[in-house]
Amino acid sequence: MLLRGATVATLDPPLVDRADLRVEGDRIVERGGSLAGRPGEEEVDLSGAVVLPGLVNAHTHLYSALARGMPGPRVPPRNFVEVLERVWWRLDRALDAESVYLSGVVGAVEAALSGTTLLIDHHSSPSFIRGSLQELRRAIEEVGLRSALCYEVTDRNGTEGRDLGLAENEAFQSVPSALTRGMIGGHASFTLSPESLDRLRDLGHRTGGALHIHAAEDTVDLLDCRARYGIGLAQRLDAHGLLAARTLLAHCVHLTEAEVAEAHVRGCWIAHNPRSNMNNGVGYAPTAALKRAALGTDGMDGDMFAETRAAYLKMRDAGRGDAMPAALELLAGGHRLAAALFGLPFGKLDGGAPADLVALDYAPPTPLHTENLGGHLLFGVDRSHVRSVMVAGRWVVRDRRVAGVDAAAAFARARAAAPEVWLRMDRL
Repeated sequence: MLLRGATVATLDPPLVDRADLRVEGDRIVERGGSLAGRPGEEEVDLSGAVVLPGLVNAHTHLYSALARGMPGPRVPPRNFVEVLERVWWRLDRALDAESVYLSGVVGAVEAALSGTTLLIDHHSSPSFIRGSLQELRRAIEEVGLRSALCYEVTDRNGTEGRDLGLAENEAFQSVPSALTRGMIGGHASFTLSPESLDRLRDLGHRTGGALHIHAAEDTVDLLDCRARYGIGLAQRLDAHGLLAARTLLAHCVHLTEAEVAEAHVRGCWIAHNPRSNMNNGVGYAPTAALKRAALGTDGMDGDMFAETRAAYLKMRDAGRGDAMPAALELLAGGHRLAAALFGLPFGKLDGGAPADLVALDYAPPTPLHTENLGGHLLFGVDRSHVRSVMVAGRWVVRDRRVAGVDAAAAFARARAAAPEVWLRMDRL
């Protein structure tokens, strides 16, 4: 396939130019100003379109797709722990195989229509643990997206639930798939015993899987560490060997800048989720412009354009003068994280790069060039501009139509399933 005439924009480093892209199999094999067509090669005219590398959501919970519009708890939560207890920990317990699959499909469809091509998901369904990651993988791959999946290990469902979660993570590490990788999920320090942390570490060493864990999303994580173990959160994770290369720490709202920097030195990644942090009222995460930090949505949706804008505005509100380059660095960080997990040069649109890209119908009223790319991404581009999306050389969205699944039918099934999930929640 030959993609002709696009304005090609990449983030790391920022660069805008006009180029043709040749795709063979799952890779971009050639980039040039005016490539000659070959016999039998499909040519796609992208004149007037802006082409970006496919976006990466560094931390999400796809099962929250079935939470939209659901009734609130009878007794309103007063703090973060009560939000977990009265909303999310009841929702995940109410999930079954069908609702896990449907949440994966509709979440992946909405991500694709937003230009997001890779989802790093942190899953939990205590009533359906064995096989849950396979069901989620099936849904996401039917849509055509890439993902890195894990199951949330926690002590809140007893040792049997914890052990089933560990086993689900271990079984999924060996899944052969070009589009999917397995990680090892842990909920958060305050729901994990010393034995559970050691089991997570040992599983990582045994399988080579990277840990994906919530860290300091709320002060409860820090206060619990101090009260029960007499040390800080970062110290506790480090004492169990979990501050390690490729560990993904979600949120980090209440880590100090020194703790964040130390985690970075150890090779950890940080997923910053500004819209979720604001929604839960847990505070402002002073995420530095680090090379191993990326943006996630924490299940709000799959829209990384909206998340990047929120990150920028929150940083501006906090008085950061470098908010624009810092926000773009976080967006580009998703590509670097994906490269660490998949071993492929995501974020590039050159020969050898994965053919993961998004074509935007974006015709700005002002010039677009390398020096002002950030201004266009933060103040002009949104998900409504997404025309087509390619993953691994295959169209996932083409001319605004989802290619791999019947999206209307999937959403109809989800609308029928969601009230049943809510009813099961109400009975818990």
